[in-house]
Amino acid sequence: MVIKAVSKERINSAMLEFDHKFRSRPEWQGWKNDQAHRYAINEGGELYPTKKIISLATGIAAGEFSGGHPTNKYLKKRGFTIVELPRGEGELVLQFTPGAVYDRKTEINGPFGGSRQSGIAASAIYPVIFLFTGESGEQYGYADRCEDGVYFYTGEGRRGAMTLTRGNRAIAEHAVDGRALHLFRLLGKGKGCAYVGEFSCADMFTPTRPDVTGQDRKAIVFRLVPVGIPDGMIEVDEEDEDKADLPDSLAAARMAALAACKLASGGVGQSASRKIYQRSRKVAHYVLMRAQGACESCERPAPFLKKDGTPYLEPHHVNRLSDGGLDHPRYVAAVCPSCHREIHSGVHGALLNRRLKQRLEVIEG
Repeated sequence: MVIKAVSKERINSAMLEFDHKFRSRPEWQGWKNDQAHRYAINEGGELYPTKKIISLATGIAAGEFSGGHPTNKYLKKRGFTIVELPRGEGELVLQFTPGAVYDRKTEINGPFGGSRQSGIAASAIYPVIFLFTGESGEQYGYADRCEDGVYFYTGEGRRGAMTLTRGNRAIAEHAVDGRALHLFRLLGKGKGCAYVGEFSCADMFTPTRPDVTGQDRKAIVFRLVPVGIPDGMIEVDEEDEDKADLPDSLAAARMAALAACKLASGGVGQSASRKIYQRSRKVAHYVLMRAQGACESCERPAPFLKKDGTPYLEPHHVNRLSDGGLDHPRYVAAVCPSCHREIHSGVHGALLNRRLKQRLEVIEG
């Protein structure tokens, strides 16, 4: 069936309709991982299902016209960008080497999504937010700095008070959304971006700083902690640990874990690394209780008991190559050491991880 011709404006209206009426519906949750959807419209970093948008724009049922090349050609002709959704074992692995230099267009935002211009580029394809920093930002009131391994990253917004919207909100809610934060330093025009590392956001504060016009305004600064800091490198107050709020009931532990994932604001009195440690500890405590002594991947009992008599299982983050950092129960599983090693290093590790991710979606809703 020939697709009825409509204007670009009508298709834009269809995308707004999808955002307002369909995106939050249960049947459209996880559509990007559905094999029925191979391509998507990429509009401002957000993805839209091609056939559904054309159906809304034209009034033709999605089952009455072909997808793939015909729909892509139809949309490209009207100026839209079409991307292929990642699929299967052959999909790209989101992995960068600290200190290495990457081209933003072809090696970062091109294959993995996110705006190619914004300092905060949240991908609609992968569970990741790319952060970019550089000396050029100082003219807009941005003054990023690193102190003792903790990165003070200024939010977006050139004029007036910064607000917790768009990219700023994405950083603040990255744990709740299961998104990793990858930081790059811009080296200058045509020189690429040096990879700094993966971070978790400990908290935020709002200092007074000038905007692009030189007027004082409230800025937003996030404290970012490198992912993967060994526990031994974090100063622990044993007396404080004895008083840590780790509930005995599963329901109370879950509530504490969910509360721990919400970003705090209003001060930097406590060590950022210590904050991440305390919050992640509550998530791990709940996840291990949830598993009830059995690996959430292979479902076999834990291989042994720890000295305190509890089953030995390891927290694994299904949306990251590395474990550690601020997590959310929706994206963390308790797995046995064997499954954990296989997921990270085995030939079928990606498949096991996808199955585990699906299981967590059922468990946590």
